[in-house]
Amino acid sequence: MLMLETDAPWCSMTGAHASKAHLNTLPAPLNDLYFPPSVKPEKFVLGKSVKGRNEPCSIGGVAWVIHQLHPELPYEDIVEKVWENTVAVFGLDDLD
Repeated sequence: MLMLETDAPWCSMTGAHASKAHLNTLPAPLNDLYFPPSVKPEKFVLGKSVKGRNEPCSIGGVAWVIHQLHPELPYEDIVEKVWENTVAVFGLDDLD
């Protein structure tokens, strides 16, 4: 069973992170979705991430890195399987 997590709010996927080379191949629309512009904590606004903090929205970036490490697995299949596993583990069947 595959589950993913972001380690939020720690260990952000920045330029020094081992994932950076893999994230450089992330398509722009997904990059915009998973890594929105960030602002300093004191300037927080909805729709932006907090600078220096990993955010839950970056979970898709984690899935992309898994795909890059295992290119034989289509990205969409990884995301779908992780969603199915999350629903099963947390008993979220009623959300469907």
